[in-house]
Amino acid sequence: MECYSPTSALRDIYEAKEKDLNDYLNAFEPLSGQKGLLVFINGKIMGFDVLSSASAYNNLHKKLIKSYALDALVQKKNGGIKSDINSDKAIKFIKGVIKSDESKHKSVGYGFDYRFAGDSFIGSSLVYKGEVIHASFFRSVEIEENEVGGILRFSQRANFRM
Repeated sequence: MECYSPTSALRDIYEAKEKDLNDYLNAFEPLSGQKGLLVFINGKIMGFDVLSSASAYNNLHKKLIKSYALDALVQKKNGGIKSDINSDKAIKFIKGVIKSDESKHKSVGYGFDYRFAGDSFIGSSLVYKGEVIHASFFRSVEIEENEVGGILRFSQRANFRM
């Protein structure tokens, strides 16, 4: 990605990569009624996010796209991007989530925090009064030692789930 920030400030990284990130934002406009997204990078599912309503999703759409786009930019730098979206992979991933082990914890705020773990993913879901407020699931990945700190790309958000 070749972007240096002396303070590892997220803002500095976003400003340095603003054009590339805007290209991703322009390529992935939110659809009417959209409540979530499932992301593939280089033919692999990286994760998905689902929110309680289309308006809640719309408020987070740009931030979610940017968080995944930063990882796509890193992968592009490390060997390119290929397009290989496969609905069978998506169905298998979601079925794995449904069948996964879960644990329930009282949330810091309202509701309960459910945590999930499977062979190839981790995730969490905030549930209040029986409704999922936000659920995030990520493919399990290893963070390389030389990755830039302070960037909440999807792969780093995934590490904070468990």
